Amino acid sequence: MEFRVLGPVECYADDGVRLSLGPPKQRAVLALLLAQPGRVLSVDRLISVLWDDAPPKTALKNLQVYVYQLRKIVGSRLLSRPPGYLMSIDPAELDLTRFTELLDVARRERTPQRYREALALWRGPALADLAASGLLRGVIAQVEELRLVARVECAEAELDLGRHVEIVADLNEWVREHPLNERLREQQMVALHRAGRPAEALAAYQECRRVLQDELGVEPGESLRRLQAEILRAKPVGASAIRQLPPDVVTFAGRGRELNLIKARTRRQDRVAVCVITGQAGIGKSALAVRAAHEIAASFPDGQLYADLSDGASDRILSQFLRALGERPGDEEALRYRSLTASRRLLVVLDNVATAAQVRRLLPTGPGSAVLITSRRPLTSLDGASYVKLGALPLEDAFQLLEAVAGKVDDGAELVRWCGGLPLALRIAGARLAARPQWTAPLLAARLADETRRLDELRLGDVAVRSAFEVSYAELGSPAVARVFRLLGLLDGPDFAVAAARALTDVPDVDELLAELADVHLVEEPVPGRFALHDLLRLFARERCRGTESSEERSLALERLHKHYLEALADNPTDLWLAEERDNLIAAAQQASPADTVAFAAGLSWYFRRRSEVADWAALNTLALEAARSLGDVRAEALALKELGAACERGFKFAEAQQHWTAALGLARELHDRRLEAVTLNNLGIVHWRRRDLPAAVTSLEASLTLREELDDSQGAAYVRTNLGLVHAALGDLPAALVCYEDTLTTFRACGDRSGELHALANMADAHRQLGSLDQALELAEEALRLARSVGDRQIEAGVLLDRGIVHELAGRAERARESYGEAVELSRRIGFRWGESEAARRLAGLDG
Repeated sequence: MEFRVLGPVECYADDGVRLSLGPPKQRAVLALLLAQPGRVLSVDRLISVLWDDAPPKTALKNLQVYVYQLRKIVGSRLLSRPPGYLMSIDPAELDLTRFTELLDVARRERTPQRYREALALWRGPALADLAASGLLRGVIAQVEELRLVARVECAEAELDLGRHVEIVADLNEWVREHPLNERLREQQMVALHRAGRPAEALAAYQECRRVLQDELGVEPGESLRRLQAEILRAKPVGASAIRQLPPDVVTFAGRGRELNLIKARTRRQDRVAVCVITGQAGIGKSALAVRAAHEIAASFPDGQLYADLSDGASDRILSQFLRALGERPGDEEALRYRSLTASRRLLVVLDNVATAAQVRRLLPTGPGSAVLITSRRPLTSLDGASYVKLGALPLEDAFQLLEAVAGKVDDGAELVRWCGGLPLALRIAGARLAARPQWTAPLLAARLADETRRLDELRLGDVAVRSAFEVSYAELGSPAVARVFRLLGLLDGPDFAVAAARALTDVPDVDELLAELADVHLVEEPVPGRFALHDLLRLFARERCRGTESSEERSLALERLHKHYLEALADNPTDLWLAEERDNLIAAAQQASPADTVAFAAGLSWYFRRRSEVADWAALNTLALEAARSLGDVRAEALALKELGAACERGFKFAEAQQHWTAALGLARELHDRRLEAVTLNNLGIVHWRRRDLPAAVTSLEASLTLREELDDSQGAAYVRTNLGLVHAALGDLPAALVCYEDTLTTFRACGDRSGELHALANMADAHRQLGSLDQALELAEEALRLARSVGDRQIEAGVLLDRGIVHELAGRAERARESYGEAVELSRRIGFRWGESEAARRLAGLDG
């Protein structure tokens, strides 16, 4: 289907036929949901907007009727999601989404053609048919603002290319539509003046002044008045004797959002705008500053000054600036500089700044001037400055930069990944490919894959990633800070908390040292209290650590870290802590001693089991199995086999599960551990049931039950009876299965075993559904669903959602079945539960077919 909101609200079927969308308020419901696709809009919000905060008593009923009628048209795209509704559509189906995507491309490429492709999607005012009915005024204004911004940016791109004549007609039309927009008026005057039509440019100013006085009672802003004065003086707009900017960066990619931020923050007319671009070494600060300076240079008619302060000589730079402004250096240079710049509109670019003190004397004083500063430090003491912080390039932009340097690159994804989105690394890699045409991207990627050589490979002549990092490292304020940085290189996880850094370094006040490292961007703090190193910086820190700290010191640091994590795991950690640390815990287990690896597996398996994270569960216990065997620890080996079997069973790899559990059973008997033997026999019963070998399932489960009863383990026996119930159900004896489930439910509730209770409830719901007791099945499914969400067992939650959908479908409640199946598909997909996803999707398709 195709949906259109950039004009009258329209909907087209796949065969191109335009569909009737009903009365205005019904179309308004669709338009509201399309304006924010994929987002849930609450019922209250929809009612408030539709009826301007004065809804009738029948508003809710009316809204439900509109939704019902719309679903007849758009089908399953209109979903119910508490507390309201959402439109789930492919981005290509909606003209608004295509417009914003094209606008993003235009901003990255900075070409008028792309802007015009985006603007061509508009067929008139947004939601024009609803505007005529007086509906959705706020939403219409928001969507229209997107078009206005696109027009302004399109005009800027045209003017930057010198297409003054070509853009005049468009600007005249856009000004008529937005007569109060001073930015469009300014662009109109610039285009007319540069096209050799100064009289018309001045007439446009007078027209703007009249409209502003009539409509708002105000005079044009400073920028327009300054432009009028320049035209009256016949001063060529944008011409200046001072042109110190370096050549524009030819190989540049991405940073569209940051460029727009810089443009927005350097448009101040009431004072000097100071924008500081910060980030780690090699992140592309200078390239961005130069590109931004060239793009905004035309807005500073009195010229552009540039200086590289990497040597710290601000006095020398001040003298150079005075000469550029026509003054001889000498006494009172700072005072004379302030005086000279007070009446000028200048752009000043200060590259590689180390401290705020370096630049204070170099700041111009004329309102409307702007200063771009690049620094590895935040320079927070600069009064009134704004900040643009750079991170690694996203994958698509990183690939574009690589190709900008190297030319067409095939199979470059792995190479880009090893460069970690660092522009300096990408430029070096691209240059190496360009210098060696016989090399391929996979060949260079293979050289970078060895982390001990990666920094050696990221070097070309006197340009090297390592050298850039060394400058930042050499500037660290104390040996203590440098030591913390080096030890952080030992970490393999994606990030770390302050507590982990404290354990690793054995420094009580490590948070203060981390703050200093963050200030120079040797570590980042993506969220408060959690820190991370760029992958290449981690390798640099690890190199320095191996060259400075002894092997014993490095081992002790890791032992302290692993002890910290294991103690936290043993202290009943929260789900939030586990979610934050899971990848770090896995990385620690891979680094740890064999004994600690076994301990990590024992501490994490329950978490992975509950969340059905099968791949990590299996991988961790494979490590634990190898560690246990290296230690000769038979009990640890048996436990690892038990967990491996459970992970395989959850992942529907039943033959592998049976193999692991059979081996675990042999070890349990060798250890004379009757409890472990009972657990393993129960597990084997489950996998025999899964493989439909029901006699073998009964044999294993009854043997397990005998052991549980001999051990006086009523809770363990309840689990076995639950599984016997599954076998009875498979044999067609549902009443016998229900007796098992009901008995075990009583036991689990008496023991406070919520996980066991959940299994019993889910199985009872399934049995009642098969018996046709749909009301009781639904009641049990809802209770099981609440409990699954409470204990966090996502695979059982997905299974119960599927069963609930089947109950609704059997009861003739197709819409509620559709919602339940949809939730089951989404959750199953998120957790990698492929059978649940495919089965729920199959049933969902059956409803729609």
